[in-house]
Amino acid sequence: MIIANRTQELLLFNQMVKGSFGKRVLLIEAKSGLGKTQLLALFQHSLPKNILSVPVDLKTAQQGIPYIFSRVRKRLGEESFPSLNAAVRRYLKSGIEIADTTMTGNDNQLSVVLSNDESTRNFRLTELREAFFQDLRKIPQTLVFLFDSYEKAATELANWLEGEFLADVVDTPKLIVVIAGQKIPQPTIEWMNLHHCCCLEAISEAKAWYDYTQKAGLRLNQDQVKTAMQILGGEPAPIVQWLQTLAKEGQ
Repeated sequence: MIIANRTQELLLFNQMVKGSFGKRVLLIEAKSGLGKTQLLALFQHSLPKNILSVPVDLKTAQQGIPYIFSRVRKRLGEESFPSLNAAVRRYLKSGIEIADTTMTGNDNQLSVVLSNDESTRNFRLTELREAFFQDLRKIPQTLVFLFDSYEKAATELANWLEGEFLADVVDTPKLIVVIAGQKIPQPTIEWMNLHHCCCLEAISEAKAWYDYTQKAGLRLNQDQVKTAMQILGGEPAPIVQWLQTLAKEGQ
């Protein structure tokens, strides 16, 4: 993964992973086209092999909170979540009726457990969340969760991430969380001292873009790169597309 001039953000993330920065929640705010998704991919690519990571695209989380439990459980392995699995089984055995007998699998099980009146749902969600984090704290490796497209998350999911979820991250020392989006969670008193915020700006350095073309194997001269940067205002996504097209036409 090659990206122009995001060295400071990558350095900061690597310091977080090593534990030398003192913060474990990284919020990345930027408008569309400034390379948030590419930066998260670069973060994941840079991780040492002994670090466990879970990338989550929140715009695909149609089932809301159950999707997060399920996505993490699938990524890290069923066997890593004995407390969560036991809590789900306990509710399913307690007489919950499933109208659609075709509903199978962990995603649907979690949705069924949480498909009830608001007070019952909130009680069960609290128990599932506590079991989930209890299991996470027993995993010996450092964990990194990478959430993309926060602005696309359903309201309940966004509020849960901003509130109870990040509050529990505080008490999970080996867990690092990155959340990126056109808007980002607003810090609460429970986790505000654990977070750092980066606001991505357009990349307006011609040299950075020329260096990018050289690393990417694009045969362009400095004047071509500078012109593309000036026309497109330093926004990474359209510049990359322009440069790739320009190099292809010159072959």
